[in-house]
Amino acid sequence: MNKYQKNIFKGTIYSLLSGLIWGICGILGEYFFTHYQVSSGWITSMRLLIAGSSVLVLAFYKLKFHLFDIWRDKKNYLSFLAYAILGIFSVQFFFYLCVEYSNATTATILQFISPIFILAYDRIIYKKKASRNAILYVLIAMVGVFLMTTKGDLSTLSITPLALVTGLLSALGVMFNVILPQKFAKEYGFVPTVGWGMMLAGLFSNILYPVYRISFQLDWISIAICLTIAFFGTAFAFFLSMKAVSLVSPLVVSVVSASEPLSSAILSVLFLGLVLDGYLLLAMILIIIPMVFLSIEESKDKMKETSFHT
Repeated sequence: MNKYQKNIFKGTIYSLLSGLIWGICGILGEYFFTHYQVSSGWITSMRLLIAGSSVLVLAFYKLKFHLFDIWRDKKNYLSFLAYAILGIFSVQFFFYLCVEYSNATTATILQFISPIFILAYDRIIYKKKASRNAILYVLIAMVGVFLMTTKGDLSTLSITPLALVTGLLSALGVMFNVILPQKFAKEYGFVPTVGWGMMLAGLFSNILYPVYRISFQLDWISIAICLTIAFFGTAFAFFLSMKAVSLVSPLVVSVVSASEPLSSAILSVLFLGLVLDGYLLLAMILIIIPMVFLSIEESKDKMKETSFHT
């Protein structure tokens, strides 16, 4: 396995792990919504503010005042703010808003349209034409996500105009979240980029949903869920996703993010009594296969580029 193949493998694993973590925290979030009177906006504000501030505090011990390098160039201000709001904030806020307007099944399917947006972005901005295989793998993964969330039953979908709009905005958020921070991560590092991004997104979210307005009962279970979602499901998961983008293309990251509903399904089978039927098994296969083959194709493309330049 050469250098490029190792990077593709690592990037795929990082992206897979971030999806698995988001899937675990998705189940925690569902439990939180069910047993506590908490809004999706409050969860977004809480997790981003706690995670962002914690990452920045830890980063300061290592980087000292280099942590602020990203703000020394005024040209970074607008583009980084766009990453924080259009990427980090939007990917979480609009997903949960879509759940409120419809259901988790509809929100998951609409958010997974993000690979299509990334293909379109590459075509429009970089004039990069996607291969037929890449398009095929994306479509297969989308079918897998559809089967996993609906089990082939279209009646489980609830697509109102507001649900459609918020779901598509969530998918756009995924695209911006994996594309916009790349130049900042390369120049200033992953930790400052993720930390400042979550902090700004958290501050923006708090304008809409102040974290001090607590509408549910605080007990040790709710506190444990909040901390797990903030540290494990936000700070750590975003760091893994950022690391993945540095090693593989945004398209691979977005397709591998299908591991989120996959992990939720596996955990539900193991711990919540979900029956592993034919639809679920087929969906798992349709999601896993594109992940593997898309990563292999990208590895081959990297090797071709290397041999061409040499």
